[in-house]
Formats: sequence, structure tokens, C-alpha cells
Amino acid sequence: MRALASAPTPATRGVVHRRARTRAHRARPRASASDPSSSARPPSARYEKTWSNPTGNVLTDVVPGVVWAAERPFTWNAIDVGGKMAVVRLRDGALWVHSPIDLDDATRAAIDALGSVKHVVSPNYEHVKWAAQWKEAYPDATLYGCPGMRAKKPGIPWDAEVGEDGAPEAWGGEFDVALFDCEVNPFTSTPFFNEVVFCHAASGVAFVTDVFWNYPGGDDVPPGTRLWKFGMDRVYLPFYRAAMVRDREKFARAREKVLSWDFDAALPCHGSFIPRGAKDALRRHLAL
Repeated sequence: MRALASAPTPATRGVVHRRARTRAHRARPRASASDPSSSARPPSARYEKTWSNPTGNVLTDVVPGVVWAAERPFTWNAIDVGGKMAVVRLRDGALWVHSPIDLDDATRAAIDALGSVKHVVSPNYEHVKWAAQWKEAYPDATLYGCPGMRAKKPGIPWDAEVGEDGAPEAWGGEFDVALFDCEVNPFTSTPFFNEVVFCHAASGVAFVTDVFWNYPGGDDVPPGTRLWKFGMDRVYLPFYRAAMVRDREKFARAREKVLSWDFDAALPCHGSFIPRGAKDALRRHLAL
């Protein structure tokens, strides 16, 4: 992340790169040149630096010792729109995972070096691709979906849904929760994201998936991604506000709930980490 000065953890340092794949939904690290096994991916593996993973780290410190981000390219129609998973270490040492990404060997080694995965959260209807993979890898972890997820994705082994009744007791009172279940697909009149937004009180970091994004501009961002940013900011966001938010009072209540939390940073799944001033950014973005 451009805004981070924190050094990567020992489990995420390395010097290995790989060529970007324009159609791949994730980027996998290559084995070290000194490793005789072409399939080996040591914990020290790194990814190629891209706008969506500017450090090249497997995991990047957000709040040292507490919050990490796993940033990966995510390609949609040959455009890298970026994808980001968050990992939080709770007070009891358990790991809480938000919006799980592909659990390749390097990612799993880095995660396992941090602690024991106990909670995995798919926060909306869209971020579900790797949920079953994580449940298979960590069968003792609780797999949470947003409200309605069991009916929406019955083939995934959900343990619970989170959002309507606040945070589960198992999270130790460490998270605030807000449900944005007030928008619909205007073409099908069915729920769209049904997104749950979270805030980790101790670190002061909010976790947002698709109701907020923070795509960077600048010459170091590929032209396709800059075009995507323009479309999201100037076309989709006004359309979302005008045509997709059907219950505006309910949306306003969810927004005010988020803005009442004590946070100054935000880690969106799409775009750059916001180390400070995030509450004002969300206030502007979620205004109707």
C-alpha cells in the first residue's frame, strides 16, 4: 500500500516475482530460483508489484501485529480492478478473515505464521468465490455469510450469517457491524450486495467491500484501471444512488450507524488503504 511505511513481517519477505497474467483472477508467486522444486512456494515468496499490490508482499502490515492486508490483482474484462482480503488478530489470538481470496501456498503459509484462523467472513453476495476453499482448509473455523447467503449460495458450507443481529459473541465484542440491505438490482428487483460493513474498534479500521471503493489515479495506474475508476466514480456511483438504493431511509440509518463508530482508517476491498480521514471519505461517498 502506498500509504504504509510498516515493514512486512518475516513470513512475507522475499525477492521472487512472476509475470502478470491478463486473464487470471489472481497472481501466484513463483518458487525461489534456489528451490529445486518448481511447485514449492516458501513463506518468503513475493508477488510481482502491481498497482493493486504495490509492495509485492503476500501480506502487508496495516496495523502492526493486529491488522494485515492481502492485496492481489483481480482482472475483469482485462482490467485489473484489484482485490483485497483483511486479516485481524483478535485479543484471544484468533484470526478473523474478511473477504477471503485464493488460499494459495504462499498465502496459507503467511496466514498460518500469524496464528489460528477461527472466523472467515464473506461480507456480501459477490465476495464468495473462495469461501468454500477456506472452510475446507480450516474446518474448525466458523464460515460467516451476509444475511440471505445460505439461500443465495446453498452449495457453500456456511456455518452462520452475520449482520442483522450485530456481531457474534465469539468475536469478543471487538467489532461493530452495519447491514446495507437497502439496495436492489434495478433490472431484476432482487437484492444486490446485501453487504455488511465492519469496524474493528481497537485498531480503528473499517472494512468495506463494494458499497465503497478508493481507486487511485495517476500515471502509475494502468489506463484500463483509470478508465474503470472514472466509470465507478462518475457513472456507477450516481446510478447506484439514484436507481439501486430503494429504501433511502434504511440506507441513511445504516450510513449514520457507520459514521457513529470510532475509526479513522478504512481498508476497502477495492482500491487503496485510507490511513486517516476515512470517516469523511465514507460520509461523502455514502451521501444520497
